[in-house]
Amino acid sequence: MIEYGSLLARVCLGAVFLWSGITKLCDPAGGISEIAALRLPAPRLFLVLMILCQIGAGLLVLVGFWTRLAALVLLAFTVLAAMLAHRASGLSGAARQQQITTSLEHLAIVGGFLLLTIYGAGPVSIDEFLR
Repeated sequence: MIEYGSLLARVCLGAVFLWSGITKLCDPAGGISEIAALRLPAPRLFLVLMILCQIGAGLLVLVGFWTRLAALVLLAFTVLAAMLAHRASGLSGAARQQQITTSLEHLAIVGGFLLLTIYGAGPVSIDEFLR
């Protein structure tokens, strides 16, 4: 049963990013609006990069192929997303609390990616099969 723990963790982590990437792919206008709200330059370019990162690395984590690299990419993506999109400074009350909570949730995801980066995909993975 223990051998399936890392698989379950990878499914949970990968699903978050696959869902987010696929929703941006299906609604590019919404994705561009999301990026534009962050005041990033070249929203269309960032949208393409986000979709590739979220779907590509999310899928690699899910199936356990090049897991350490994919986890490191999504770890960096998650840290950047938290820093850019979930700032609590200048906010108060419920809005501040919501941003702090979301940042802490992102921190938990980062923890999962740290574990994958350090320990790898586990026994039920393409990485292990190719070893």
